[in-house]
Order: sequence, then structure tokens, then C-alpha cells
Amino acid sequence: MKRNPKENLNFSGPSLSPGGGSGLLANFVPRRIRTKFFLLFGLLTAGYPALFMVLSKQRGIMLIVGLAALALGGLFVFLIGDRIIRPIVQMTRTAERLAKGDLKSRARVYGRDEVGLLARTFNAMVDGLEKNFRQLELRNRSLEDEAAKRAVQMDKDAAERLRVEKELRVARVELNRLVDKRTEELSQANDELYGKVLETRRSEDCLQSNLDRVEKALEGAVKAMSLTLEIRDPYMAGHQHRVSSLAVAIAQEMNLPWERIEGLRLAGIIHDIGKIAVPTEIMTKLGLLTKMEFKLIKDHPRVGYEIVKDIAFRWPVAHIILQHHERLDGSGYPEGLVGDAILLEAQILAVADVVESICSLRPYRPALGLEKGLEEVRRGRGIFYDTRVVDACIKLFRDGRFSFKKEAETALIQ
Repeated sequence: MKRNPKENLNFSGPSLSPGGGSGLLANFVPRRIRTKFFLLFGLLTAGYPALFMVLSKQRGIMLIVGLAALALGGLFVFLIGDRIIRPIVQMTRTAERLAKGDLKSRARVYGRDEVGLLARTFNAMVDGLEKNFRQLELRNRSLEDEAAKRAVQMDKDAAERLRVEKELRVARVELNRLVDKRTEELSQANDELYGKVLETRRSEDCLQSNLDRVEKALEGAVKAMSLTLEIRDPYMAGHQHRVSSLAVAIAQEMNLPWERIEGLRLAGIIHDIGKIAVPTEIMTKLGLLTKMEFKLIKDHPRVGYEIVKDIAFRWPVAHIILQHHERLDGSGYPEGLVGDAILLEAQILAVADVVESICSLRPYRPALGLEKGLEEVRRGRGIFYDTRVVDACIKLFRDGRFSFKKEAETALIQ
């Protein structure tokens, strides 16, 4: 049974007698072993002379008493020696039991001498050792429980990891299968698409070729119409082409889109096609025209519109021809349009037509030159003609980036 160290430090320990508190030496409890031996030696030393003096005349009695004293001294020495040796033996056996792991064992305290103090100190040390051992045992048990929990958690984690790895392997296999399948499908679709692309490209090439042929045929027809008019009227030779070239240059200076410039170019080549309905004698008349003759001349934009309106141009060619004699203030013909109601292409063509006409020879007057033409459109700037168009036209000639090439164009037409 575990003892309280405070109880072991109680200095009223058990008696020295073998019975634990009664007997001859019950009250003989010196605190040091050395004192006990000195007392025993002193008693024996003092008792022997006393007996010798009392019994010196009676040898027989003295011998008997001496033997009795010797026996009694031996017994006393045996008892005292046993009392001294027993705690040491008992503490030794206790230490052996402790060495074997019996922490419940304690040394018995027989007195308050050095051996008793050693026994109490030994018991206190064992108490501390048992306490530390119990704490270590509890700590070890706690660590074992924690280790067991961690082992269980690690087993769970390992099982979960194996499950996840298995699922990942299955998913990877399935993904690879789907990827292979999708790749094969995409490859087939790509082959089909490539075939369709090739077919589409061939179709586009064929359509482009047909479109080029149609456009060439259309432009040839336009040039043929222009040439027909110029054959009827020698004074018109090259006029439409020069007007078309100047109109294209003005449009480029104004940064118009290519599509609108191309439509303007074609319209310029045949802008006077309506004059084919005017009698030749009127077109080549040297004198002033009558009101009826001038009326026929003024109607040529509408006639030109009627001629080309059913041709499927990609651009508003017919309306450009119809409006190329309209003026911003409404003084033009044939419809008297005003401002923004007139197509920009028609306004460009109007300025180019006026400049080229003044520069060229006519049956009723000589050629007046480029400066006269530019002066005419400058005077009508913002009134008859669009400001931006006039400025672009004048800038082209002033910078030397455009000039009429009559001989080359006449040769081309011929």
C-alpha cells in the first residue's frame, strides 16, 4: 500500500523491540548507532568491575555469575545487533523488490537513528519515483491512445488515398478513351471539313473566275457604250474617260472607300450615254442652241438613267448618271435636287465634268484651259458644288498630282 511521505517523516516511529513496541529495550531508543554501542560498552565495562569487587571472595559464585553475565551480555549483544541489522536487511530486500518493478514496496522504519532516517528518505524517494512512474504511465497510455487514433486515421487516409487513386486511374482511362474517340471524330470532321473547304475554294475560284469574266464583260459593254457615243460625236472623244479619271482622283483624295470609287469610275465612263438620243446635228451645231434643242440636251441624264437602270451593277451607277448635272442650290437638272439629296458620287462627277468640259474644245467655242475650269468650280464652291469636292480637285492640280492625258486616252479609245 502506498505511504504518505509526511507519515514516514514522523519521528515517533515504532519501538526497537522485535514486538514493535514492548519488551526489555522498548524505551532504549538512542538516535545514533554509535551511541548505542558506547552505552553497551559502558554498561559492560562498569558491570564487570562491580561484579568482580562484590564476588571476589567467592570464586564459585563469581564463576557462575560471570558465565551468566557472559550469557546475558551475549544475548543483549544479539538483540542489539539484530535490532541494528534488521532495518538494513529489510531495506535491502525492499530495494530488490523495487528493482523487480514492485513500486508498492516500502522500507519499514524501526527507529529514529541513521538507519531510520535512511529508510524514511528511501521511502520518500520511492514515493516520488512511483509518482513519476504513474505520471509517465499515464502519459505513455495517452501517447498510446493518440498513436492508436493516428494509426486509425492513417489507415483511413491510406484507404481513402487508395480509393482516390483507383478512381483517378479509372477516370484517366475513361478520359483517354473519350479523348481518343473525340480525336478520331475531330479527325474525321477535319477531313470532311478539309474536303468541303477544298470544294468551297474550288467553287469560290470558279465563282470568282465567272465574276471576273462578268465584270470584264460588263466593263467592256460600258466602254462599248461610251465608244458608241464618241463615234457619233468627235468632240466627245475621250471626254468621258478623262472625267472618270479626274472623278476617281478626287474621290481618292477624299478617302472614299474602294467600293464607292469603283462605282464612280464606271458611272464616269458612261455618264453622257444619254446623249445618244440627241441628234448628231444638234451635238455638232456650231451656233447657239434653241430652247427645244437645249431641252433635248438637258434630258440626256434621264435618258442615260433609263438605258442603264436595268443593268445589275453593284453600285448606284444609274442614279449617279441621273444626278451628275444636279446642283446644291437646286438649279441643276433634270430633277432640281438640293443639298444632301444629291449623291456624293454625283457631286464629284459634276465637278470633274465641268473642269474637263471647260478645258476641252467644243463646236461652239475653243478650249478655255485648266485655269478657267478651276476658276469656274471655285466660284461655285458651296453654291453649286460641294466644298470638299472643289477643294480636293483644286489641290490635286495645284500639287501636280493629276493632269489630263488627252493623247493617250484618245489613242486608247481609237
